[in-house]
Amino acid sequence: MPRSSNYLLPGYTYHLTQRCHDRQFLLRVARERDVYREWLRAGVERHHVPVYGFCITSNHVHVIAHADGVEAVAQLMHLASGATAKQYNLRKNRTGSMWEHPYQCTVIEGGQHLLNCLAYVNLNMVRAGKVSHPRDWKWCSHDELTGERQRYRILNFERLQQSLGGIGAADLRQWYSDALEARLAVRQMPREAHWTEALVVGSRSFVEQAMGVYAQRRQCDVQQVPFSEATGDVERWALRERSVPYNRIKG
Repeated sequence: MPRSSNYLLPGYTYHLTQRCHDRQFLLRVARERDVYREWLRAGVERHHVPVYGFCITSNHVHVIAHADGVEAVAQLMHLASGATAKQYNLRKNRTGSMWEHPYQCTVIEGGQHLLNCLAYVNLNMVRAGKVSHPRDWKWCSHDELTGERQRYRILNFERLQQSLGGIGAADLRQWYSDALEARLAVRQMPREAHWTEALVVGSRSFVEQAMGVYAQRRQCDVQQVPFSEATGDVERWALRERSVPYNRIKG
């Protein structure tokens, strides 16, 4: 496993991923995805975690959140997954775990790296061949990022603006749309494993700085991410654990 949720650190933005137990498609019904989304929203309101993006698929979830405090992020994820599982088991007269634990976490540098991660996460079901555009999958953050969804929002748009360099709302939406269209213009959108399998993703200086923290706990290597036609606008580096088999979370 690439990371344990026990290694969350305050002050970083994280791409959090969690999949259903035994890779089962327990979220394949829209009602189940609705339940998770509502508990995620409740968790944001209750624990005041700045969430920047999310995508709820049929068998796993993505949440991009900033860790002002480690406990709040852990409580958010615990509430969303735990309450969803409880309701699911009651409806199905089922016992047992709904999720594989722990959820995985990758530090994402702000600015262009964060923007690319947001686009990648929202394109999850496009890559899976379920929809042709993120706007057609209502269980992701696309509609909030573009301003099409105004009620029952999950994202902290103001904090996201700060993490993207303090840009204005209109510029943020245009920046995001441009990044999305650049990816959609590439007919083949391969899975970019570093977003879920690395400890840290960002510029070389950012990754090396983070390595000073993580290397105290794990054996790590800094690696350059291969060039991507869709995101050739920025050089990316990743901090990976050494000699650990990676858990393949599709998406």
